[in-house]
Amino acid sequence: MALVDRQVAGLEYKVERELAAQCGTWQQLNIMKKKYGEVRENPSSCEGMTRSERLLWYRRNQPAIELDNYRVSCSSNYRQLQLARGQRCVEESEEEKLGRDRTKSEALLWYRNGGMERMEEEKAMANLCGTWKQFHLMTRGRAEERDEDQVPTRSERLCWYRNGGSDLVDARNNLARDSSNWMQYKLTRDRQAFSANLEDRMNTSWSQFKNKNELSDHFAEQRNEEMDEREKIRTQVRNRISKESMAKTTYEINRQSREKEELEEESDKKVEAALSKEERIEKLRCTTESMLTHRTEYIQSTRELALQAMREDQEAVAAARQSRKKVTVVEQAGTVAA
Repeated sequence: MALVDRQVAGLEYKVERELAAQCGTWQQLNIMKKKYGEVRENPSSCEGMTRSERLLWYRRNQPAIELDNYRVSCSSNYRQLQLARGQRCVEESEEEKLGRDRTKSEALLWYRNGGMERMEEEKAMANLCGTWKQFHLMTRGRAEERDEDQVPTRSERLCWYRNGGSDLVDARNNLARDSSNWMQYKLTRDRQAFSANLEDRMNTSWSQFKNKNELSDHFAEQRNEEMDEREKIRTQVRNRISKESMAKTTYEINRQSREKEELEEESDKKVEAALSKEERIEKLRCTTESMLTHRTEYIQSTRELALQAMREDQEAVAAARQSRKKVTVVEQAGTVAA
């Protein structure tokens, strides 16, 4: 309990010190202590207050007083000050205010309350533009809506480059310079784009499932589709492996027969190569003699050709005699009948 009392006493002492720092006399401190816990409205002006109350009101409203002093310094007359404070002789709506031109006082107030910086910006934009059309595009935009597949004009590209596009181009060039190949550049670019839009997509892309059961059904359906797809892939791989094994077996069988023939030819070549020099000469002599002494059925001597010609003449004469006998016999038979 003593600890609580000590904390409360310390708090009171701290509050009293803060109130004393705001006061100039003991009387002001006493008044502030009496009115510390009271909730009261802060008046807009210090009219009808005592000197101490005016001092307290000034210290409470010091930011508003500094703002009003700044408005006074920006105004040339009392009418401009009243306009800066938002007080007009004739009240008008926002539509009426937007429908008319600014007065001289309003224009001067706008210029002193930020219009000067805006004018400097427009002057900088005008220095960057080469034609009035470029300046119009930079300040007011396009007169008509842009088509989706419309190609940007030269002025639009130049305006984009000067209003921040140069930084994007430099970033792209640095990324391409740091990448060793196209695939690395593409992956880095996509990763940066994904990480930049991740928070927006998390805050805007909401789930379409109403409860946990729909979500679990969706996951189960995706899991079954993936299993079916894997099973199809495995079946295709098995069929391809079986076809490859059959083709490989057929190829091995055909290759074995060819290898057998090649082995026989190589063995014959090795045997021939193993013969000695004398054996090769003897084999060559035998081959030459067999070629010289070989007689085919188309080779005949002169005597045989003469005998064959005489034989053919005799056969032709004998055939002619037989045809004559047949003709005479037929003629004699015809005369006897007549």
